[in-house]
Amino acid sequence: MICKEKRGLETSLLSVFPQYSFLLSLLVVFVHSTHFSVEELQRVARLPFFGSSFLEKWEFFFSEFLGQVAVPGFFFVSGYLFFRNLQSLSQWKEKLGKRFFSYVLPYLFWNTGMTVLYLLFQKADFSIHGFFEGIFLYRYQPVFWYFFQLILLTYACPFFALGLFLLRKCFSPKLGNLLFGLFPLFFLSLVYFRLDIPYLNEDAAFYYSFGGALALLGMRISQDKALPSAERESSKAGSPAPSETGLSQGETANSSKSNGRKSLFASLLLLGVAVLCYSYTLWGGKLGFLLLTTVLYRISTALFLLLLCQRGFFAFGKKYADHNFYLYAVHYLFLRLWFMLQKHFFPEAGEALLFCFYALSPVYCLLLSQATAYLLKKYANPLWRILNGGRGIRKF
Repeated sequence: MICKEKRGLETSLLSVFPQYSFLLSLLVVFVHSTHFSVEELQRVARLPFFGSSFLEKWEFFFSEFLGQVAVPGFFFVSGYLFFRNLQSLSQWKEKLGKRFFSYVLPYLFWNTGMTVLYLLFQKADFSIHGFFEGIFLYRYQPVFWYFFQLILLTYACPFFALGLFLLRKCFSPKLGNLLFGLFPLFFLSLVYFRLDIPYLNEDAAFYYSFGGALALLGMRISQDKALPSAERESSKAGSPAPSETGLSQGETANSSKSNGRKSLFASLLLLGVAVLCYSYTLWGGKLGFLLLTTVLYRISTALFLLLLCQRGFFAFGKKYADHNFYLYAVHYLFLRLWFMLQKHFFPEAGEALLFCFYALSPVYCLLLSQATAYLLKKYANPLWRILNGGRGIRKF
């Protein structure tokens, strides 16, 4: 349960995850709304400023530069939420059980539904192999590659949690939490040396384990340093903290200003790292270092966006948080209809009109997802629970 007091790194991050996830969902919509191929968008940054059109520049920024950090951000959040407050094997098993209903069940249900639709509309030939790939390997629901990786990281990589418990047993709990940071470093080295693990994306494992490492570090910070010593002692004694009684309002205000300056500095630092790493991806030469800087640019940009949310940006996204998964799952289907309408009614659309279609794509997907979610909840609530993975009903 999230602590009511907005103190500590852990609480501050948890409080902004809803709007942060909503922002990432909108970026995913932008990724699949582009009118250009990936190669064309990647080329924009290497051309002179006037070597590409306004539409290409716009779609490059939102679909390529920002859009490519959306799924890494999702992996980071998933790893963070899984490892926060993870203290025992029983808690680990409980988390695995809950994520079966939020990850595995909707993954299989959506994939099965899309496979059946493709077969009914004769967009795919029936075969046992194709049916198996459709259900278990997201062949007809390509955006679910993310959940395929997430399921692997959660269930097929038990050494994350077991390694954490072993480190805590061999050393102290605090040191074990710190040493968990070896996992993201390990996967970064795999990226750099291009060592492949079958079926698993090494960069996805890095984002996920990095989120877990920060959760463990944040839990330690919030327990040890979030409260001044006087507040910790008064909390232990069961009496109100001085700041809660108004006795140290000046100190609280100064602390808030100090935290604000630190957050601003961290934001600027992350933005600088992101720009520096992305610059190397454009003009760098060594492949291993190119892959490494790509991963670092994506995670630093994702964390930069997280800090923007922490500073109050995108706060309106909280109201849509319960539908983030559904929006992610259904947006690809909605966008196919969106492109069909564009092609049918505006076959010779100019750049200005295409820009309008692109800019309105997230609004279109959000409105349709909200409308269909409302109908599902009202007339088919059990189906809605499965489609949305139980989100908004029980807390994970």
